[in-house]
Amino acid sequence: MGDSTMLLHMPLVIALAAATFFLSRKAELKVTHALACGAFGFYLADTSLATSIHSASANMLGMIGQIGF
Repeated sequence: MGDSTMLLHMPLVIALAAATFFLSRKAELKVTHALACGAFGFYLADTSLATSIHSASANMLGMIGQIGF
């Protein structure tokens, strides 16, 4: 399960980066807002919620990986 989950994490990161880029260009998302969200993510990673978020996202990506498009 680790390999398939890792294969799905990279496209997810790229999709989130693309969404941030397009929102900053088209929906007038300010760079400061994107940086604040990124900083929030880093701080959230240091909390006790990080383990729950990681396991939930790994489980969801694992289920998506088993579908096999």
